[in-house]
Amino acid sequence: MNKKILLDTNILLDAAMGERPGWAAATLLIDEVAFSEVEGYVAALSLKDVYYVLTKYADEVAARQFIGALMELFEVVAVDSAICRSALESDEKDFEDGLVRACAETVSVDFIISRDERAFARSSIKRLSAQEYVDLFCDCREIEF
Repeated sequence: MNKKILLDTNILLDAAMGERPGWAAATLLIDEVAFSEVEGYVAALSLKDVYYVLTKYADEVAARQFIGALMELFEVVAVDSAICRSALESDEKDFEDGLVRACAETVSVDFIISRDERAFARSSIKRLSAQEYVDLFCDCREIEF
């Protein structure tokens, strides 16, 4: 059975920015989506946030290229009124985490991949870090750079 995962914004930023602590595991995880039978999802709001940060980190062209690459690999989950209502009524302390959780629950992923250890604790979907996912399900291990 194929696994379905939704990557949180912090994992996408880890993959985009090489000096972040989770870069290697996040990159391996994106490779899993690209080259295996893992189905990858991202919330539309995460793309907006990644774009904003990358325009400050690199430039607008690089940000658009990265977002385009993500859109080729991942299914984008729309943030609509129902998602917003679900997030508002959830027990997530952070509204943005509630939005990500509602997106993940809407498409019934198996795991939310996030470095935020406090988020998604009460979700019906288990949260794993990128490294935890790689350790559990991939044939590779984090490479030290």
